Amino acid sequence: MSKIKIENNAAEEFQKHIDDGSITKEDLEVIRAWMNEIQNGHYEDRILNSKYWNDHALDGEWKGHRSSSFGFKGRIIYKEENGKLVIIVVRITPSHDYSR
Repeated sequence: MSKIKIENNAAEEFQKHIDDGSITKEDLEVIRAWMNEIQNGHYEDRILNSKYWNDHALDGEWKGHRSSSFGFKGRIIYKEENGKLVIIVVRITPSHDYSR
């Protein structure tokens, strides 16, 4: 079983998006599904190797991070910790915004 941590800043920003409605109930369901896939040990076969999540490595200021889609524009930006499957979510954005 894999573990997911959400950085404090990411959690705060995520809650603001929920409160202002820019992350919908449908988005939340998809994000929960993404987390369930990872927690149930399906990271490689259902996240990395699936076209559904459009998961890919990032570069530039996000080098070492990955991005998964939860909607047309929504992205979960995350990284692995110490080569173990501990996923650290650093940002959840409804607007395909990779700025820090």
